[in-house]
Amino acid sequence: MLSTFIFDAAQSPGKFGLAASLWANQQKQPLWSLRPDFNENFPNAYQHVVPAGNCVTGGLYRSDTLQHEVSDIAFLPAEDALIVLADADAEKIRHLAGQRLFSQYDGNTLSLLDSNHSVIWQHTLTASINSEPTLTVGLVADEQDQREVYPATIDALMAAARCAGISLQIRFFPPASVTNRLHELNQLDGILLPGGASMPAVAGQIAVAHHTLQHQIPTLGLCLGMQSMCTAALQLNSGYEQAMLAEVAPDATVHSFIPFTDRTHRCGLFPFPASAPFHQMHYNHRYYFNPQYLPQLAASGIRINAQTNAIIEGINHPAHPFWQGVQGHPELMSRPETPHPLFVTFIQTMLAQG
Repeated sequence: MLSTFIFDAAQSPGKFGLAASLWANQQKQPLWSLRPDFNENFPNAYQHVVPAGNCVTGGLYRSDTLQHEVSDIAFLPAEDALIVLADADAEKIRHLAGQRLFSQYDGNTLSLLDSNHSVIWQHTLTASINSEPTLTVGLVADEQDQREVYPATIDALMAAARCAGISLQIRFFPPASVTNRLHELNQLDGILLPGGASMPAVAGQIAVAHHTLQHQIPTLGLCLGMQSMCTAALQLNSGYEQAMLAEVAPDATVHSFIPFTDRTHRCGLFPFPASAPFHQMHYNHRYYFNPQYLPQLAASGIRINAQTNAIIEGINHPAHPFWQGVQGHPELMSRPETPHPLFVTFIQTMLAQG
């Protein structure tokens, strides 16, 4: 069977390929992506970690059948695959045989149309909850990045809220300005420190981690967020107040996170100590907690609750209602019908405190 090409008109990476992903899941067909060019307006467009060990366009985060994202049509399969590509790349595959479909996004509804503009498939992204927001969560990140580039974290939060039968309001706190707004965090039910590639975000995340630890505000840290939480905890020790990630401050005297000794890049799907189907987690990092400072981390009240050899995978603070960090990306394992347990517990803790 010849391949089917799905043209996507998305103007942001976070929406690219979403319809194709969900349709491929339903059809149980392998999905390929011809990488769209979002570099000019979205420098972090390709942050979604896939099991193969690389990063692809953010909007493909809901795909369960994605094989590869390629930049050259020579690497696309000729048959038995669905291939999503940007409208702007139509000319590149004009000479290739196969069916053409067109995706549309209208508010909360995704559609696929055939060449006659007839709708062959539709999907409603989320079911609304008829209630006022019950919980308010602060997301220490730029709103555009989370909505338009990497929507997986918001989606995972919303899935856990719907599972609990509540509405969720999200307030965004750009890391560069959050230190001037720490008092506002006390009005929130919880805080999420997301992952990302922005090292300037770390100082703000660390300040928030200090504040939520002191004020007993439920906090979930993902990847870079966990690194910020560990660093904040290490800074509580006398003489370690200036501890910092080596990636942020190479010349710092105390490095909380250091490069792997073999300079590897740990990227892909790796085992995680949890029950199936969440016994694996996506990872994308090159740094790990400096084992030299494990005694100081413990002295801060931190407990390591997930570890692989010398790599800390998860931490929490037992004396805190919920102060949990993981080095991986559980948001990428979450689905609307089966939200990841970490997000579920995060929501449940906030509800219990309310």
